[in-house]
Amino acid sequence: MKKIFLLVVFLVVYIFSYVGFASAIPSYGKWFNPRILKTYIQPGHPRTIMMKHAFAEWSRVTQNKFVFRYVDSPKVAQIEVYFVKTIPNADREIGLTKTSRMNSGKITHAVIQIAERPVNGAKLRNDSVYTTMLHEIGHAMGMLEHSSDPKSVMYPVVNDAQEISKADLKRLAKIYGWD
Repeated sequence: MKKIFLLVVFLVVYIFSYVGFASAIPSYGKWFNPRILKTYIQPGHPRTIMMKHAFAEWSRVTQNKFVFRYVDSPKVAQIEVYFVKTIPNADREIGLTKTSRMNSGKITHAVIQIAERPVNGAKLRNDSVYTTMLHEIGHAMGMLEHSSDPKSVMYPVVNDAQEISKADLKRLAKIYGWD
């Protein structure tokens, strides 16, 4: 009986300490200075220019609150973009963003991968790839969670109606404290 009691106490302490730690890290990220983000895009790929257009669109719609300065080396980049054959361990996903964050939620680094094809081998339309690029950049900017609005670029499944929505911009404004 004493062992069971100790086990229950241990489990309760473990669960509460884990939940407390997990809830201490925000579900969003925030760059120290989004005005100048050093960005490396893998050169020589047919979609490199399309990726630059996606970054330019985010700069435009945020009225240059985010500026992406292209660098020639991933070693000095805050955001890195790579084009890969497929996204490992994914069924249909053609994009993946991994951010490194401090406990405060401040983003220190982001790596974006854009797949040439999903694992199932389906052919991708350029507009679907472009929307995916916008979506992954949104994650790199700090919108780590998906939107429930199918018209938002942050919705988890690509469709023809998606664009950077007012709600997406409001989320960024809330994260960064813009008026």
